[in-house]
Amino acid sequence: MDTYKNPKAPTHQRVTDLLSRMNLDEKIAQMGAQWLILHEDGAHEDRDLEMADTQVKKPVDERLKHGLGQITRPLGTHSVSMTHGVIALNTLQQYLVEETRLGIPAISHEECLVGLMAKGATLFPSSLSYGHTWNPTLIEAVGCEIGKQVKSVGAQQGLAPVLDVSRDVRWGRTEETLGEDPYHVGVLATRYVQGLQGTDRSLLATLKHYVGHSFSEGARNHAPVHLGFKELNDTFMLPFEMAIKLGNAGSVMPAYHDIDNEPCHASHYLLTEVLRNQWGFDGLIVADYGGVELLHSHHAVARNKTEAAALAFNAGLDIELPDDTCADTLTEAIDRGLISESKIDEIVARILTHKFELGLFERPYTELPANSLPSQAARKLAYQVASESVVLLKNDGILPLKKGAQIALLGATADDQLALLGGYSFPVHLILSSLNNTDKVLKTLKEAFIERFKHVGYEKGCDILTERHSNAPVFPGDVDMAINQQLTSPISQDCSRIAATDAVIRDGNVVVVCVGDLAGLFQTGTVGEGSDTDSLDLPGVQQALIDHALDSGKPVVVLVTGGRPYNLGRAEEEASAIVYGWAPGQEGADAIADIMVGKVNPSGKLTVSIPKSAGAVPYYYNHKLKSGGTPIAYHFGSKYNFGFGLSYTQFEYSNIVIANPVVDHTGTIEISLHITNTGECCGADVIQLYVRDKFSSSVRPIRELKGFAKVTLAVKTYRKVTFMLPVDMLNFTNNHHQRVVEAGDFDIMIGHSSSDIVFTGTVLVEGETRVLPANWRMLCDVEISV
Repeated sequence: MDTYKNPKAPTHQRVTDLLSRMNLDEKIAQMGAQWLILHEDGAHEDRDLEMADTQVKKPVDERLKHGLGQITRPLGTHSVSMTHGVIALNTLQQYLVEETRLGIPAISHEECLVGLMAKGATLFPSSLSYGHTWNPTLIEAVGCEIGKQVKSVGAQQGLAPVLDVSRDVRWGRTEETLGEDPYHVGVLATRYVQGLQGTDRSLLATLKHYVGHSFSEGARNHAPVHLGFKELNDTFMLPFEMAIKLGNAGSVMPAYHDIDNEPCHASHYLLTEVLRNQWGFDGLIVADYGGVELLHSHHAVARNKTEAAALAFNAGLDIELPDDTCADTLTEAIDRGLISESKIDEIVARILTHKFELGLFERPYTELPANSLPSQAARKLAYQVASESVVLLKNDGILPLKKGAQIALLGATADDQLALLGGYSFPVHLILSSLNNTDKVLKTLKEAFIERFKHVGYEKGCDILTERHSNAPVFPGDVDMAINQQLTSPISQDCSRIAATDAVIRDGNVVVVCVGDLAGLFQTGTVGEGSDTDSLDLPGVQQALIDHALDSGKPVVVLVTGGRPYNLGRAEEEASAIVYGWAPGQEGADAIADIMVGKVNPSGKLTVSIPKSAGAVPYYYNHKLKSGGTPIAYHFGSKYNFGFGLSYTQFEYSNIVIANPVVDHTGTIEISLHITNTGECCGADVIQLYVRDKFSSSVRPIRELKGFAKVTLAVKTYRKVTFMLPVDMLNFTNNHHQRVVEAGDFDIMIGHSSSDIVFTGTVLVEGETRVLPANWRMLCDVEISV
């Protein structure tokens, strides 16, 4: 038996043996992917990639004969049943295993940020909803369930989670983030990775988008990022470092943009020096779709695809996705001396290592799914995330609604099932693919309200979009079109239907106005990848609909769903209640309706501050003191800050004690308190621990989250909560790109939110400035006891 075919041989021996048998064409084939519509009979077809050029491709058989690194989204690319999709994938694998010279199977990857992005899979809430739960244990369970579904369709790699730290909520991809705090993002993303991959890393999680993608110029998709390394490391790289060192993440995806004129896909410093040499990352670096080719066509740091391929692979890339547009030119790159064959061998050795460790050579085929994927357990998890992520911003006592309430239900999102989904949900992706889909995938808000109230009158009042279609005007940023485009916005400005709501309002005693946005990639919606905005006003005439309802004099509840927060004008002062449901997924309508009637007590807390106006952005709670200008600009700031969220009950913190107000560099700061539910119903609260460095050699934020705990309490009960904060977590990045902790005083704060601090004490860190080791202590442990 050939050594590489022997499952008992050590992995490194199998890799060495197989690599020695491969010719150059077979090696290069492992460094790319193919994006195909797979068929059970093996007559696979090309799926055109909108961002690529119109080059003539070789026949599919010609491209597969030397093997294949990855197959791109075999079930997520088109509407196919789980069973037929797996059969088609097995057909491809059979060809690779039995018909190619060396029989190397391909890694299959799928999108899985909000559930497996394929027909029939569970439609989980948005990633931003994950963040608003503040519940790491729950998010790990979600990752575990999604991982099961991804593996059940034969995938070995999932393109999630997103670790971008929100900075400007106009950015369309805000809905994909977990929030605006790097530690909070790092904790939840790490737990998602641990759930998705499992303890055996039998599925590779993919951390994206490395790095700084969310701080783009003007919050525009792909736009340049203007950051120095210190801020980049402290804010944007921290979650990646945590997910790699604590979560053992198996893959990283570079971002599309450039930082200080260097595209991330071409950055040897970021991809090799930091990831591999400093952090010890041992996984695969895979390109964002089309990212290598953009080095030539958009960034213009390469004259052609050959130079683009050499730049990316020399920088540290392992596999080009979603195809081999540039990797296919590597033979020419070698001939021109742009890349060495030893570098090719190094990369292919890593790819083969993971294929062996994933068990692909022993188990290249996938068993047919026995049951439909959305199990009762999965639905329950989706419901729990949706219910725990709803944020109650305002309530004059009208919520929870009485069972006998007569509801006047208005708004463009009330009876639209897609209004409850994020951009990386499968039904939303179908819009981009020009595939008509009228399948019933979830319950709408209207249906959930009708189930709970005897009297529900409904009138839409307005549309958000005049049409939803594929073929976006810029996919995703064509240079010529960006300069010369003459486009008309599809956002509706038609107010003519608002007056038709009068009869419904007259018959109700509570008006519920459902507003928000519609997820859709590349301007097929009002939020999502490539669907950025220039305003924080609700899209279209939705504000006019709210104002019309307020003019009635009836109590008005504003229910916002979607992927970013909005300014609500008069409603922020005049509405009886404001509820943010975000993009709550397939169980979202029931979760929101259950909160409205009091079956569930809201416990979500904001992880993105809601700026006062577009003039305040970028805004985030952990800004620097001078961020508001001097004098502080009147439009700066946020009425609803990071960490804020109301409940139907009340919580009181008491007996707050810092056990050790003086500590050395290797120590742990211990802060304890009692939390009591002083209200009239069971509920959950998030205790938040913030820190401020009172004096530093580098400018620091006004406060930074360093610990949190979600605690559920019955009426009139209490718990003791103890935070154990490692001094290591007081670090920042110095001029030498090192994480350091300086001696001195630090404010330790306990709060209900970042702007509602109930306790401040001071801790003195003694000693000299300390450079942290590679494995520094990254987590604030929490103990909850009676």
